[in-house]
Amino acid sequence: MDRNYYILTNLLSDEEIRIVTSIIDHIERGEKRIGIQQIAQENYVSTTFIIKMCKRLGFEGYSELYYQLSQRVSTGGRNDGCEELEKLIDNYDAEKGRQFCQLLAKFQNQKIFADGSGFSNLLTDYIVQRLAVCGFMVFNRVHFYDFMIFREARKEPITNIEPSLMIAISQSGETAPVLNDVKTAKQHGFKIICFTKRADSTLASLSDLVLVADGVKQTLVGGVPNLFFGHVILAFEELMGLYFSEKAIGELEK
Repeated sequence: MDRNYYILTNLLSDEEIRIVTSIIDHIERGEKRIGIQQIAQENYVSTTFIIKMCKRLGFEGYSELYYQLSQRVSTGGRNDGCEELEKLIDNYDAEKGRQFCQLLAKFQNQKIFADGSGFSNLLTDYIVQRLAVCGFMVFNRVHFYDFMIFREARKEPITNIEPSLMIAISQSGETAPVLNDVKTAKQHGFKIICFTKRADSTLASLSDLVLVADGVKQTLVGGVPNLFFGHVILAFEELMGLYFSEKAIGELEK
């Protein structure tokens, strides 16, 4: 297989590329699991160096990286998380997963915002903390509002935010505060990922990537059971797993 399929070269140094390539070589030859000590010796680095590389790529350690590479080699590039995401996101397909990963990768070094209101605000708090733990610079809608109201005397509102990414959540897709923020973000060149129950909503029409969870034509917010919130959290975890898998093995550069 083409090594460029696996390795995102702008994330790895030449030395790190050799390490990942070495692991893939052993896997493709059908050898038994190769330990970190052997990989370190073959590439004239310390095991600590390899562990730090794994951590930087979002893996717990060498074993997790090795497992992910083994899975990708054995499945010919297919990501097994797709099946789970299809259960959680009504309109999910591989292209939507790819788009999610590419948007995160594009804005990984910029301010990212999560926007929701009411119960959905609980999900945005979760997403903010989850992304922050993964090394992203992420804020909630309150901070977005703060950044957008910088003013100069007798001039229109200005902002010091570069065009970036907003993740917006609304069951109905018609929540006024969220729509206002999304419209403002779009005016400033932001890309929008949304989670909603309604594919035909205003929010969906404004978004670059629409992910429909527990989809319905009419949204009864007080309905029981309401699976939307749980599905969004689980889907976001699967999508983050997909992102780090793709980042490590190079799918994002294709």
